[in-house]
This record gives sequence, structure tokens and C-alpha cells, in this order.
Amino acid sequence: MKKVIITVTLILIIITAILCQSNVANYIMTNYIYKRDIVIKDANKYKKILNANYVQETTDFEPASKKELMNILYTILNNGWDEFTFFCDTNYDSCVDDVNELIENRDLISNLNNFVSPYNSYNSLYVKYNNIGKITITVDKIYNNDKLKYVDNKIDEIIKEIIKPKMSDKDKIKAFHDYIINNTIYDSENADKLKVYQQLDNSNNSYNAYGLLTNHVSLCGGYSDSMAIFLDKMNIPNMKISNNLHVWNLVYLDNKWLHLDLTWDDPVVNTKENLLVYNYFLITTNELQSKDNEYHSFDTQIYSEAK
Repeated sequence: MKKVIITVTLILIIITAILCQSNVANYIMTNYIYKRDIVIKDANKYKKILNANYVQETTDFEPASKKELMNILYTILNNGWDEFTFFCDTNYDSCVDDVNELIENRDLISNLNNFVSPYNSYNSLYVKYNNIGKITITVDKIYNNDKLKYVDNKIDEIIKEIIKPKMSDKDKIKAFHDYIINNTIYDSENADKLKVYQQLDNSNNSYNAYGLLTNHVSLCGGYSDSMAIFLDKMNIPNMKISNNLHVWNLVYLDNKWLHLDLTWDDPVVNTKENLLVYNYFLITTNELQSKDNEYHSFDTQIYSEAK
């Protein structure tokens, strides 16, 4: 009996020591390693205040789930950080695998671009990690400093030209909608290459606002980025919305979310005539899908505002 008591006591001592070691290790990791390497910088001036349902800004940089990882990635992008380091929760065993899964799932993670300013959106995300759960994300942005400066100045010039005092928000949106369409041609050649060869010629930048404003040729990405930048400047809540085929804008106006698609309001016709229509100008989801439910389909779990 005495031997049993001694054995049980030894086991309890060992368990207690292990637990204490774990607690000490966690304390050291949190207070002397994590806090030292997690550097929270100020956001750049293009941070979007959106309060989206799909992802939320976070101040917790020790994720314990995939959802928390998504919020961290969104926070990195939305604040415009070029690089950021965080640490996995010590009990989150699949953290590194989940980070890699998210980064490699381009369809899923690229939706984050739709909730941030185009200036903070990315071409690629790169990840480095070590065996103590340290994760460093590096962001390769779509707009480098030169492109950003050009686009920002050009849109400011357009605003001075077309926006008049006492215009309603709807009138402001219409004025910019008309200006972009009247000064832009849809990039049919690149669209055909993308459809047939699944490849895009990036040389004319028609997939972003820089290409639209310099070459006056654009794919849907250029139309939607230009409008998103304008809406941000007008302090009108907005996001982009997309699927594998198309991207357009979602705008919060008169207490409701409405769809706005400059690409499809700039139709390509056989006569080469430059047309301006309003079929996709600030319409409801029901109206949108009654017109087209293929190119304008979307995941309601991601874009729940547009249900």
C-alpha cells in the first residue's frame, strides 16, 4: 500500500512539473517572444472602414482557428501593411497548415481584396514560418507607389472636373460612371485570351485602374477598381463583389446595398459604337439576377450584405 501511495505521489509530482513547465513556457513565449515580434504599425490612409460580415478587423494576433486567421489576413491588407508577423496559439496544432491552405486557395483568399481599398489589394501573399508558430506574411501589392500616385492624382482631377456642389451621392456616382465609360473601351482582346488560354497579358494593366486611366482600355477589374477608389474618396460605403468570371461594385446608398457594374454598362457591339447604358446602375440583387444569373452569381456567405 505504501508503495502505491509513493508511486501515485511521484506521478502527481511529475504531472505538476510538466504542467508548470508548460505554463512557464507559455508565459515566456507570450510575454518575451510574441510581444517583442508583433509590431502593430499605424494603418495607411487608404484603410477602408466597412464593418463587413465576412471578415472583421482584429487586435488578437495569436489565432486559434481558421476564422481568426482570416481576420488577421484581412487586418493586414486593410491596414496596408507590407509585412506583418504574428504567432499561432500554442494549442492550435494545425495553424501552419491552415495558413498554407488559405494562401494557396486563391479563390477564397482573393475575396479579401474586395473588402479593402484597391490600393491595399494584393497580387500575391508570401508566408514564412518556424517551429514555434511564428508566421510572417509579406504582401505584394497590385499598385506600386508610382501607379498609386498616378491613379490617385488622376481621379482627383476627374472629381474636380465632374463633381459639382450640392450633387446628391447618386448624382456623383452617375457622373463618375458616365465619365469612365465615355473614356474607356472594354479590352475584348485580353478577355478572349483569358477565356481561351486562361492567360492574361498584363502589359497594358487593363485589369486595374492604372491601365484604365492611362490606356483607356479595361477589363472588369479596372472598371471596378476605379469606381471603388472614387467611392472611397466620396466616403460612400462600398465593396467589390466577384466570382470566377467577373467583378463589379456593391454600394450602400439610401440605406440599402445596390449593385453597380460599369463593365456591363459599357457594352461591346459589332458596329464599334461607343454606347453608354444604365442596365446595371444601382440595382437590387433581385433586379441583377433577373437580368443575368451567370456572370453575376455570387457566394451569399461571403457577400451576405447583397442577399
